Amino acid sequence: MMSRYRLTAPIPAIYHTPEGGDLRIKLPAGSVLIESVLESALLGMVDVYWERRHYSVHRRDLFQSAELVFAA
Repeated sequence: MMSRYRLTAPIPAIYHTPEGGDLRIKLPAGSVLIESVLESALLGMVDVYWERRHYSVHRRDLFQSAELVFAA
């Protein structure tokens, strides 16, 4: 299943760099996130893509600060 969410408020995220590092950032309100079906997410987190980059966000933050715009 691939779902898309639009953020209604900024949320913290972990950006997984191509080099294998992790950076803590905030994804801005209005961002459209594509939920990934990867099984690499940390406990309690969801893998998402934003602007073709891989992030992990807390499931709680995603559902509290985003609206579902597409589900397949």
